[in-house]
Amino acid sequence: MQQYLLLSTTYPLNSSHTKKLHVGLQSTKEGIFEPIVKLTGNYAEGINFDSNTWKQFQENMGLMSTYLSESSKTKVNPISFANIFVSFTSAYGAKAILVTHKENENVPKEVSSANTQAESAQPPTKKRKSYSVAIVMQQATFQGMERVIKCVDAHVNQLTSVIDNVNECARYLIKEIELLTNPFIDAEIIRLVFRGNKEAIERTVRTQINNLTFLETYFNILFLELTELKFNEIVNIVLTNCGL
Repeated sequence: MQQYLLLSTTYPLNSSHTKKLHVGLQSTKEGIFEPIVKLTGNYAEGINFDSNTWKQFQENMGLMSTYLSESSKTKVNPISFANIFVSFTSAYGAKAILVTHKENENVPKEVSSANTQAESAQPPTKKRKSYSVAIVMQQATFQGMERVIKCVDAHVNQLTSVIDNVNECARYLIKEIELLTNPFIDAEIIRLVFRGNKEAIERTVRTQINNLTFLETYFNILFLELTELKFNEIVNIVLTNCGL
């Protein structure tokens, strides 16, 4: 499923635009937004870097650049931080960097048994399955990343400076929807109530934000993105808060 980023921008890394860096705000499992950098390849699903893993990745970019630019065939050991793994390899006869993200998720036994016949005798309990996303970068793509890195960092810093207001806006939006829909509530009612009261809700949320610069610069687009791109998530939060 497509994971939209709020207040996002995208930087192509190569001439074919098959590799890109996206910078924006993504909601966490706790329901708050935080800045992320996402590296994508030919598929929609990419590799997410939070502020810590992005910093660690940058700290190792010198080593990656040296590996890609030198003709030496000296073996370079892979590096890892959190769930990010960087391997030094080759692709189509040229040196390349392989960036991999691995994440373990609890999945029902029946979902994974088709992939692992040897485990078919196990009881139908949940098991740990490892999911991975891998992206290959050759020198030209990596140099494209180096060119945009300052722009990426500037955008991350800008998003970080407004993150409190963004999360305030999301909380106020959820609160206003809850006030209008309780106690007769289900997902369809939430959507209908919101459609009928969108302008009033927007005005009420706006009046609760005290940062004038944020209101002038970000509020309109943020409110639109929250209600168009993230509304299903907001509906789920409202239902969860109501114990449904």
